[in-house]
Amino acid sequence: MKINARWIALVVVLAAAYPGASWYTGKRVASNLMAAKDQTTQTPFIKIVKRDYQRGIFTSVEDTTVELNLASMTKPSPVVPSGAGDNAGPDPTNQAAQATKGQQLPAMQLRFISRIQHGPFPGLRGFGAASIKTELVLDPASKAELEKIFGTAAPLQISSTLAYGGAGHVTLSSPAFSTITDRDRDKVAWQGVNMEVDFDKDYKNFRVSLNAPGLTVDSLEGQSFKMGAVSIKGDASKAYPTGPLYVGKSEATLASISFSDKTDAKKSFSMQQLGLSTDASIKDDFLSVFVRLGVNKFMFDQLEFSNFHYDYGLKHLHAPSIAQISTAYSGATADPEKMAALKAVWEQVGPTIINGQPELVLERISIVTSDGEAKLTGGMKLVDANGTDISNIMALYPKVQGNLDITLTDVLVSKLGGATQKDPDMQKAALDAMNQQIASFVEQGYINRNGKLLNSKLEWAQGKLTVNGKAFQRPGS
Repeated sequence: MKINARWIALVVVLAAAYPGASWYTGKRVASNLMAAKDQTTQTPFIKIVKRDYQRGIFTSVEDTTVELNLASMTKPSPVVPSGAGDNAGPDPTNQAAQATKGQQLPAMQLRFISRIQHGPFPGLRGFGAASIKTELVLDPASKAELEKIFGTAAPLQISSTLAYGGAGHVTLSSPAFSTITDRDRDKVAWQGVNMEVDFDKDYKNFRVSLNAPGLTVDSLEGQSFKMGAVSIKGDASKAYPTGPLYVGKSEATLASISFSDKTDAKKSFSMQQLGLSTDASIKDDFLSVFVRLGVNKFMFDQLEFSNFHYDYGLKHLHAPSIAQISTAYSGATADPEKMAALKAVWEQVGPTIINGQPELVLERISIVTSDGEAKLTGGMKLVDANGTDISNIMALYPKVQGNLDITLTDVLVSKLGGATQKDPDMQKAALDAMNQQIASFVEQGYINRNGKLLNSKLEWAQGKLTVNGKAFQRPGS
């Protein structure tokens, strides 16, 4: 067989060029990883305390120690606009400083070692910039404890692939295990978890999916906790090129969750088909955020409920202003100086947000019992507000408009009226008082009765409350 010399020359050139291409790729990967780490440190409760990057021609090793400062996750005090008056409460910066005093959660350090294979063909398993395997490094005592649970399997497995364009894919997983706890001898069966994350260059877009088949814990005393399959899916995009504000949709489901106690049935409860979804979007520079929570069926205290929904949202928020607040807030937690900067940002953009006349929407709070359905819908918004009102909160009071539509069954209302009383005689007295009050409100027109259904429409406008179109006065006033 005669071999063409040109092919041999091409192979030689490629073989000679590959180390250079791999070295250059490794340099680019190192730069991108450093930039990603720097972006992570913008989160106030994450700090990189050590980072060592040893770059080679075909492979590199990164040794990183991350500190989780749980104390800094303390919820900051509300930002109080200037001019709110002496009744506005203490200075929020002082409150933030006080929140850091006293007992705090200790900081936690985690060490990770990442072994990076450079492109163009990392590990000879495909084309790309890099393939990365990340290991959680444990101290001997922690490693020994986890080996009792996971055996020789790694408790956390992380693998990543990076494309030349800056996009990437990350997989995190933890294996299933079955064990008996040392102290209480509880039987624990965990079916593992798997999470995948896809992201674009500069994290402009990312997609997340998580699946955990379930968890069971059984005690020797006859108590049992069971959690069914968990699924989370979401996608998000940066609202603006810079800053931490993202918009997108997410959906989380939990097949079931229950607790049973053979010694006390009243402590048992169960829920079926839980769902939580979020939807954030921007249109014409206004941000809308909606959250919807639902439960198909649940039981507790030997009572059964179904079709529970709690759906609400905020809309007509000036998105560029919210983005500025988000950027300032991301580093302000428990830092008095940054809290002061956050307050300054609020004073700058607050008037614009007020001018946009933001609105709170209660799509529904509803639940179905054996006695019928209880349902609330409504909302609240600012009308004719302007930027100057931000310096005087009381000026906003007459510009708030709200409405609430309430529908209940008479039996359910009566039960709620006596629910706090344990003594039978006291319970009967509370029920009688509630029924008399209902009858009085029906007679005055504050409540509409349609068979067993009771309905009222409440409206708040110009600082006054009306019920079914009638000015409301408290009994005896």
